[in-house]
Amino acid sequence: MLKIIKHILLVFCVLTVSFFDAKSQIELSESSEISLLTCSPGEELYSLFGHSAIRVVDPTLNLDVVFNYGTFSFDEDFYFNFAMGRLNYMVSPSSMSNFIRSYQFEERGVIEQILDLSSAQKQAVFDYLIWNAEPENKYYLYDFFYDNCSSRLRDILDTTLAESNIKFPPMQLEAKPTFRNMIDEYLIYHPWGDLGIDLGLGLPCDKVVSSSEYVFLPYELMRAYTGATLDGKPLVKQTRTLLNHPDWEVKWSVFNPIPLMWIIAGLLLSLSAIGYRKQHLWIGLDIFYLFITGAVGILVFFLWFITDHTGTMNNFNLLWAWPTHWLLLPFLGISNIRRYYWLIYGGVLILTLITFPILPQMLHMAILPLIIAGIFRAFVNWRIQNQTNS
Repeated sequence: MLKIIKHILLVFCVLTVSFFDAKSQIELSESSEISLLTCSPGEELYSLFGHSAIRVVDPTLNLDVVFNYGTFSFDEDFYFNFAMGRLNYMVSPSSMSNFIRSYQFEERGVIEQILDLSSAQKQAVFDYLIWNAEPENKYYLYDFFYDNCSSRLRDILDTTLAESNIKFPPMQLEAKPTFRNMIDEYLIYHPWGDLGIDLGLGLPCDKVVSSSEYVFLPYELMRAYTGATLDGKPLVKQTRTLLNHPDWEVKWSVFNPIPLMWIIAGLLLSLSAIGYRKQHLWIGLDIFYLFITGAVGILVFFLWFITDHTGTMNNFNLLWAWPTHWLLLPFLGISNIRRYYWLIYGGVLILTLITFPILPQMLHMAILPLIIAGIFRAFVNWRIQNQTNS
């Protein structure tokens, strides 16, 4: 009974640390350990790229707590702040048992890397984590590429072990991938997520990742810890698997973005060809095409110009997805407006198609059939209306 009460009091100290001097409250013993936890990707969109956390365990104090930098609050402004790129994440301590139980439930793997730190170094890291968990310190503005639950855990060591000689290995791969290349490796199991991310993220996503920036992904942070040295010795003294991750399979489906878009484009091309032979525009096809691509354009415009997301700027998807399409819809019955709009739009689509392989931003392959269908609709509109006017 006394042991249970002691455990509750220690956890209470961690969770209410803002009211105490952390260093005087909890002094780690010689048997304490600090480790990096790397969690495998999950099925949900928020978990596609995995997760990282820091564990502090001290058997002498009966302490086993995980500091998680990937939590946020579902308050009344959550959806607005999320959409606008203003969502504050926070560091939250929790028990290791609850942490591991949640990953068991989600069937996700967890790998632990125990760090080879001196007592003073472990205390320094723990004190920083306690300080960072205080209400006035725990929030930070999340940035997927530059400030997230993974990159923060490298920054912690750089900050707390600044007086020691800590060195991380060169991380840059020979192929020099971009941010988009690196996240694409995780998105092969989620084709619609891949399309959505490629539509929403702009040119910043196509920047070549520097060696220090690789740690925005949890598995890359684990690789950085594996190759790091502290005062000339390996930073990690032991690696063990706490939970195994089941293997995933890439499943092909006709309803995946690329085959589905080719089917839609094929229907548009076929119906447009029939209409061209019969000299009928079939404006309903224009309404369908302009409504869908215009909706994408409005979303891209919103993410670029209205929100604070840094990764959505300078988005080349606006070459083919024009927000102005929706402005044209009420005027489709006016032949001259429709004809010249399609002429200009078709010309831009042709240039986009020609330069597709060399654009500085890598566009998703699923939009190729839409571009081709748009070019043909522009041709049909121009030819039929010219013949009608003549």
